Amino acid sequence: MSKREKKINLSLEILMWLFTITIIYPILMVVITSFKEKKEASYLNIKLPREWNLGNYAQVWEEGNILQAFGNSIFITIFSVLLVIALAAMFSYVLVRRDTPMCRRISKLLTFGIIAPFAAMPTMEMLRGLHIYGSRISLVFVYGALYLPFSGMLFSSFIKGIPRELDEAAVMDGCKGTRLFIKIILPLLKPVIATTAVLNFMWVWNELQIPMYLLNSSDKWTLPLSVYNFYGQFNQSWNLVCADMVMVSIPVVIVYIFAQKYIISGMTAGAVKG
Repeated sequence: MSKREKKINLSLEILMWLFTITIIYPILMVVITSFKEKKEASYLNIKLPREWNLGNYAQVWEEGNILQAFGNSIFITIFSVLLVIALAAMFSYVLVRRDTPMCRRISKLLTFGIIAPFAAMPTMEMLRGLHIYGSRISLVFVYGALYLPFSGMLFSSFIKGIPRELDEAAVMDGCKGTRLFIKIILPLLKPVIATTAVLNFMWVWNELQIPMYLLNSSDKWTLPLSVYNFYGQFNQSWNLVCADMVMVSIPVVIVYIFAQKYIISGMTAGAVKG
């Protein structure tokens, strides 16, 4: 390795370390501040607290409406993810296997679904017309529509790598239609299903803006909305706000830690097979 290459590698390494610090610092600040007293927490730094205060979490649990918001988030997230996976898998399979000019045009239109922004007013009017505005199930349908295009592209890329000979062999054995998809194709989609499930879980769980527009009752608020409301009540108590943020983040952090290998493997498999 030449001196020039060593200098370039060293510079890249330094840049990566600086980038890592900029990401880790605010996370450490929030976690450490969540254990401090109110006055000490106002400085917002990563200095360790003089005394670790677990009472912040107890107070947030009692006053932050965490349990109810957690139940709402679980309901909305799980059903949204299931809806996206079911629609994306079937939709993509039909598009890829038929491969007609119309199907190819529809596949290209998926790109517009990815870049199109969420339009609050038309969505609200449509949900009012369907008489489901303000309900949790309305959020499930909206998330299903928003995240279907990207998920469909992932599934399409993966399905293109599955040989058509499997379909033909199954048809020869009398396995057709829905049964063919469920028995033969669906088990082969496990990597991309895991990838799609984890990504959509994180997107839906962390979403703040859409529930703010579409949920009209505090009884149906999700965890990010509960944090927003909690901050409005305790905006001078950074120790409580940080404790609330940590509690809300724990589920998605756990999911990501245990499922990150599926994200990487699913993305890689889709890229190679596509």
